[in-house]
Amino acid sequence: MNKVSLMTKEELLASVKGTAFGSGDSVFTNVTTDSRNVTEKSLFVPLIGEFQDGHKYVPQSLEKGASVVFIAKSEDEKNHGLYEELAKKYPVTFIVVENTLTALQNAAEGYVAKFPNLIKVAITGSCGKTTTKEMAVAAISQKYNTVYTKGNFNSETGLPLSVFNIRSEHECGIFEMGMNRENEIGEISKVLKPSIALITNIGTAHIGILGSRENIAKEKRKVFDWMDEKGVAVVPAEDDFADYLLENAKKAVHVKFPSKDAIYISDMGLKGSVFSWKGEKINLPLSGYYNYVNATGVCALADSLGVTPEQIKSGLEGMNGISGRMEISEIILKNGVKITLVKDCYNANPVSMAGVIDWTSRLEIHGKKILVLGDMKELGDKSEEAHKEIGVKVSQSGVDEALFVGDEIKVVKKLKLSSAVYFNAGDFESIGNRILETASENSVVVLKGSNSMKLWEVVPYIKKEEVAE
Repeated sequence: MNKVSLMTKEELLASVKGTAFGSGDSVFTNVTTDSRNVTEKSLFVPLIGEFQDGHKYVPQSLEKGASVVFIAKSEDEKNHGLYEELAKKYPVTFIVVENTLTALQNAAEGYVAKFPNLIKVAITGSCGKTTTKEMAVAAISQKYNTVYTKGNFNSETGLPLSVFNIRSEHECGIFEMGMNRENEIGEISKVLKPSIALITNIGTAHIGILGSRENIAKEKRKVFDWMDEKGVAVVPAEDDFADYLLENAKKAVHVKFPSKDAIYISDMGLKGSVFSWKGEKINLPLSGYYNYVNATGVCALADSLGVTPEQIKSGLEGMNGISGRMEISEIILKNGVKITLVKDCYNANPVSMAGVIDWTSRLEIHGKKILVLGDMKELGDKSEEAHKEIGVKVSQSGVDEALFVGDEIKVVKKLKLSSAVYFNAGDFESIGNRILETASENSVVVLKGSNSMKLWEVVPYIKKEEVAE
């Protein structure tokens, strides 16, 4: 029995403006750009990168059951005979397109258009995107059958692949949008055409690529480009670019957060924070004031969709920690000392790094406060200044010790901090040994750095066991 194809051959060809050959039935039930993830009835999209050309994996994808494959026009012109032979050997439909990445995005745009009643929510910003997206999913799924970005599949390829998970039973789609280059947000916003969008902040992540916060704001606000008077644009009230961001929202409803409907009640330290939304008291289990602020944005977003304060409370209070993002656990060190370990080492930029330092400084604990801070990447010529500012922030924080890891952050040495120790990137054993020497009972150890610093690899050098709840 044949499965129903995500798109008909006619729909796909119209979307990508391609030409087809081959004897396959053109039925595909999933989409991938990675030949290792190809399964039976896959649409395989070989991407051409700086160092790799995915077309070399087309034969492998066919062996694994790919039923539809995009081929770049330039590749077809060079090797048409090869693809003709493969089309005779396998039941495949080859579709020749100008550019395979553009074709993936156009196919995804055509697929999204098949669901005109879907509520489409986009979340972007310099930091906090994934956590905010997870909070939005937790709240909105209390009312709507929701599909959403898994992990951080938020890029020029990740967003298009994510939308292919939409099905007819879904009422709302919540998708994260990231960027690493100019107009990436514009391209993927065209794919989704969100009816509601939230920007967490305009920070300095990727400033080394885009050059300034102004340029970052210019790119981020493209998430609002496709909105009409039925749209809702949600932005942080205290961000100095808030009004500039809303200029792109045109006729959409403008919402700033936190609003008067949100009242901050208390900081619960490791246990999160307490606030009220429209009179409903909410115990947010995610630590950090910045998570509270983004939670109020989620409240406003959910409220615009008719999600009640009680439903929002139920969703947010039921959240668990997100891997690599303020992920808090109690562990026993190899020397028998019990500590609290905070892993926030999926990403780092000056805004998120400062937020974690502030949060750590405010903790009321009986043990020591130990920061393990790695390089912040993609800051370009702003790197030295940004890392120095982090050093100043640490000097004012009152933490017991700061372990600085990496080449870029070593600029902090110029500040001659008495509580600082320096390590080379990747020297996880030495970092671990220092933690074992320094940490006392009930200490808090915080790992924070860019993903490429892999600070989580310190954990096996210090951890004996997890403390059971």
